[in-house]
Amino acid sequence: MAANKAFRFFDLPPELRGAVFSQLLVSDESIILHDTTFFTLPSAGNWNFLNVFLVNMQMYQEASAIFYSMNRFTLNAHSHRLPVHLTSRGGFLSEEGKDARRRVRNLTLYLTRVGGEFERVIGPALSDMVLNGNLRELVMRLGPPSSLGASRPPERDMEQRPPFQALLRLLADPYLEKVKLLAWKAHLAIFCPFHLRINSSRTDTESVDNQGIAILRNSTGWVELDWRAMVDVYAPGQKIVRIGDRTY
Repeated sequence: MAANKAFRFFDLPPELRGAVFSQLLVSDESIILHDTTFFTLPSAGNWNFLNVFLVNMQMYQEASAIFYSMNRFTLNAHSHRLPVHLTSRGGFLSEEGKDARRRVRNLTLYLTRVGGEFERVIGPALSDMVLNGNLRELVMRLGPPSSLGASRPPERDMEQRPPFQALLRLLADPYLEKVKLLAWKAHLAIFCPFHLRINSSRTDTESVDNQGIAILRNSTGWVELDWRAMVDVYAPGQKIVRIGDRTY
């Protein structure tokens, strides 16, 4: 090939173009969500992969489809208030960010507590991503260790309050294909009956303080919760039906 001859990328078969995009745009690590126009691939270094999206419309359509569907995204909402960059104009949770977030397939959410901001902002955004978008895999991690000690005591009937019920409705959404709920080893006592035991022969030492916080002494970090059992107990009217389980 002559040195000055252009390479016609779109003359490649679609499957080869897809393989190239996957090498460029898919990371083994989760991508932290800042807003709809600022992403950082962990292995990208100083290379701005968004330049690929700006070549032309066909490049954007093919490349962004792979980027949003094949990467794992992380939404960090574990501060006391939602970070401004998520809710301000153009942010991931803003009205302008709706089209972009609807394209995400796999999301991990870090959440300090299930409160009003979850009910008003995060929950509706995630439900919209499921119903009107491509979100199919959701991991929720409740209660980072840095903030649990400073949290105010939970309301006695918190599991019956609208924010917690919104969480249960989201987890039970039939269009979600994979759902996982985890709590930090120091967590609200209402989660204690729902620990999933990886090794049923192991006895964990757990204590509860006067603020309603339980500490699982033998755990090294996150503990998985049986969210289906939680739905059955706290939202018995919320039937869990997975799309693949339906019979007609």
